[in-house]
Amino acid sequence: MRNAMIPFCLFAMLFATVGPSLAAADGNGAAAAPVKVIFDTDMLSDFDDVGALACLHALADAGECEILATISSTRGNASVGAVEVINHYYGRPDLPVGAPKGMGVIGPRPGSKSKIDPALPLTERTNQIGGHYKYRKLLADYPGWYRYKDSDDAPDANEVYRRVLAAQPDNSVVICSVGFITNMRRLLETKPDTISPLDGKALVAKKVKRWVAMACQYPSGKEYNSMWDAESSRIAFENWPTPIQFSDWRYGHDCFAGRAVAEMKVERSPVKDVFAGNIPSRDEVRRNSAKCLRSGFGMGGRSAWDETAVLLAVRGVEPYFNAERGTYRMTGKDGSNEWAPDAENGPHLRITQRMPKAEVARVIDELMTRKPKNGKN
Repeated sequence: MRNAMIPFCLFAMLFATVGPSLAAADGNGAAAAPVKVIFDTDMLSDFDDVGALACLHALADAGECEILATISSTRGNASVGAVEVINHYYGRPDLPVGAPKGMGVIGPRPGSKSKIDPALPLTERTNQIGGHYKYRKLLADYPGWYRYKDSDDAPDANEVYRRVLAAQPDNSVVICSVGFITNMRRLLETKPDTISPLDGKALVAKKVKRWVAMACQYPSGKEYNSMWDAESSRIAFENWPTPIQFSDWRYGHDCFAGRAVAEMKVERSPVKDVFAGNIPSRDEVRRNSAKCLRSGFGMGGRSAWDETAVLLAVRGVEPYFNAERGTYRMTGKDGSNEWAPDAENGPHLRITQRMPKAEVARVIDELMTRKPKNGKN
């Protein structure tokens, strides 16, 4: 059966979103209010997370969103500190941060059995650290820009979520997750406490407008963010009480951004440092284009999986994307998922191509290369 597409007018009625600038107005001609966003990221081995957080800060500088909290979905590593370095660069060092406790991905990579010793010398990209080296290096290169060298010392993500959500107006918060789904599951399972008399699911239903997730593989498969804590993904997808919008692996894989960031003429930028240190050179992409593509690299930079999720969370579907309605569900304990189209009753949406992806990437690059309004530069 062909996948049915939702006409945008119907989508707009079902899931109201904020337009691409404050020039957009509501039905009464008033300027649209900034989108309230909680950002949830793994900051583990890939680095489109850094690009996504940079985009979010640029949009906040422009008045398009308000960042309520920036939370890690991994523990026992440098993820929270890395988030704080980026927050500091953009002049928001006091944003609430947190990390999960007792479950989910720990250490430098999925499948690790133990945390990283924060006192471990930073000497080289050892097998012990792997791709997480880039985030430990951020902490070494930007001392004093973070509070938590060890994510295990950060507040419990559950407490941060509950406190932030309880303080916001009803139906006002967008959660944008670009990492593992651990925190969504944990939040749903929280009990009433001194912060709120509501349990997690009721609190989400009352306060969260929508959840935008970079997760899952279309039409089926095993995708990094949703597979490595598969049980949490299953529980969260099945029980989440508000709309979920997906920027899945298929969309972001051939949308390349970040080369412009890596080539910026700035002296001290953690965003530039990460991209410049991890994107293959133009010559390497020319020589090994097929290999680079398989690994998520192109002439424009890195696959913009996480950045497209931020664009969707703040600016919405139009004019960048089309949207298809259905259900993403986990189908096995090995992390497999599948998409079931359902134009009439599907509770989820996945974005598909509307604007050429090279143009979407240029929008992302423009955001990532903006000079911080009030931050370090």
